[in-house]
Amino acid sequence: MEVKINQIIPGDCLESMKNLPDESVDLVVTDPPFNIGKNYNSYKDKMKKEEYIKWCEKWLTECIRILKPHGSLYLFNYPENNAYLMPFLDKNMIFKRWMTWHYPTNTGMSPTNYTRSQHSILFYTKTEKARWNKNHISVPYRNPTDKRILERIKNGSNGKTPYDVFHCNIVKNVNKDKTAHVCQLPIELIETFIKASSNEGDLVFDPFMGSGTVAVASKKLGRNYLGCEIDKYYCKIINERLAKVEKPLHNFTIEHAKKEHKPVRVEAITSFL
Repeated sequence: MEVKINQIIPGDCLESMKNLPDESVDLVVTDPPFNIGKNYNSYKDKMKKEEYIKWCEKWLTECIRILKPHGSLYLFNYPENNAYLMPFLDKNMIFKRWMTWHYPTNTGMSPTNYTRSQHSILFYTKTEKARWNKNHISVPYRNPTDKRILERIKNGSNGKTPYDVFHCNIVKNVNKDKTAHVCQLPIELIETFIKASSNEGDLVFDPFMGSGTVAVASKKLGRNYLGCEIDKYYCKIINERLAKVEKPLHNFTIEHAKKEHKPVRVEAITSFL
């Protein structure tokens, strides 16, 4: 089955993913609705807790199915949701790390509780042979004159692996690239995960494209992208953002990609509106 890539699939991801072949994507990075009543235009973000968890397990099952053996999953959510999703993922994938995105400012200060300043990110791989590009995300050593560190540098190390707490501000607070979407991810955070767990030419999938940050980061880094978005207005936002990225798109199908690894430039982004 041939699947066109570098496109937005309009509609419900549960239905759309059923049409994707097994083991057809290299990486899944996604930030789904958190079940907290956000206004997503075409989607009501409010279910009973049990219903929400079962719904997540359904689309996660599809994500696992379409991941290649070397594939990885990065799942954003609130900690109280990801804690319920971990038992399911533990049965079907290999746990790597519970990570934290800490944002130093939050416009919604709680009058009755500690103010939230973090999202959790679950990092799982499909097998033990997952892609991992440590040198692509290395950060400078804090003590580069240490004898042991000097030896590592001499042996080719370009730095250390980042810690599992990432400090990035919320896009809606201070970022000039913010869109009308209610939950836009910081692109530098997404770029870290894409560089760590995929190679150029790989296919990165996001079942909840939202403002399109995963697709934009993928295009910037020479990866192919594919994703679902249920809202037409958000599809428009994604296309507008992608049009500003100078990195050429790779216009080939998954089946063709198995035989051909050279990127083919296309002249325009397909509109789905």
